[in-house]
Amino acid sequence: MYRLLGLVFLTVHFLTAPAFAAELPLQALARKEIGADHGVFVRAENGTVLAALNSTRPYHPASVTKVATTLAFLSRLDPGRRFRTRFLAAGPVADGALDGDLIVRAEGDPYFLYANAFRVLLALRDQGIRRVDGTIRVEGPFYFDWTPDPAGRRLRRVWTGRLGAGSWPVVTRALFPGAVMPLKEYTLRFGRGTARRPREPGPGRTLVVHASPPLLRHLKDFNSHSNDNFHEFSYQIGGPEAVQRILRAKGSGVPRSSIVIDNAAGDGRNNQLSPRAAVAMFEALERTLEARGLSFSDVLPVAGADPGTLEDRLTEPRYRGAVAAKSGTVRVLRIATLAGVAYTRRFGRTFFAIMTRGVPLWTARERQNAFLRGLLDAGGARPLPARPAAPPAFREARLEAPR
Repeated sequence: MYRLLGLVFLTVHFLTAPAFAAELPLQALARKEIGADHGVFVRAENGTVLAALNSTRPYHPASVTKVATTLAFLSRLDPGRRFRTRFLAAGPVADGALDGDLIVRAEGDPYFLYANAFRVLLALRDQGIRRVDGTIRVEGPFYFDWTPDPAGRRLRRVWTGRLGAGSWPVVTRALFPGAVMPLKEYTLRFGRGTARRPREPGPGRTLVVHASPPLLRHLKDFNSHSNDNFHEFSYQIGGPEAVQRILRAKGSGVPRSSIVIDNAAGDGRNNQLSPRAAVAMFEALERTLEARGLSFSDVLPVAGADPGTLEDRLTEPRYRGAVAAKSGTVRVLRIATLAGVAYTRRFGRTFFAIMTRGVPLWTARERQNAFLRGLLDAGGARPLPARPAAPPAFREARLEAPR
């Protein structure tokens, strides 16, 4: 009898022991802080899987999708690429007046804001233009202050002093320290939309060329502030179809069906990524960045350090600067995601994806923070060196000589 009971005990122990022995290092932490019903996948720098909960189940990634769009841009365009907006005269300029339309020939610069418009206004004034007897004529995709402005109406309101006046002193103080420059003395006047003479034939004479900040600045700011204009900007490289195609090609070890992108900023209801696919995406992005001499902190917000969506997360001194990541939420669907890389001494660069749904967003965020604190404690946080604050975006833009 005792012998039989002993055999039963040994058999049960033999069958169950491997399951306990195979418990992943951070699996219990994931179950405790995130919950067994949600998605978690964590992989150390050497490839060791540290935690996996529902890691192949598709979830809506929300704004984590922007990382895929970042990967696509860096796969197609140089990080230093600038998007130019040319301002041309469709008629002669004499006695301070442009006798014709002012043409705005745009390339879809997503960063043409009030301050940029005022820089161009000053450049037009330098060329002696105080009045436009025609109107503004836009050619190409033109975005003003993150909003499509296909007829240039908002730009005209800025140049006539009726919109964005708060940005004028920011520009003038930066460019002309100590100078007193009332905006009303620099505004443009416009005619009724009809010039006195026919429009000048041909493409027009270039007056000013405004070159946006480099692409790298766009990517960093779109991700740090989770700007959904990233979707419209994605059409520079073919839109969400191109983003999906590039991620499916570069994401190693995950089925194509686990990657679905129909909105390049993560808005909408149809995007899907599994936690494993999200980690594969970050690994692909790292390879692409390294090939260009860049790192995650060049394109992603660093928790507790960079302004934006992660500036108030992991702010404790021992954690600040140890995570570069992208967060995402869809409030109406109660979706909350966080994915990126944690820098540790024990695990090295540790890629993670946390995807929850059906949990109040504040609760989900606190769970994500708790899990990352546990990960950093287990691995020994290794914060990135502090980086100097980026200059205002309009200072990274530039005016170029007409060609």
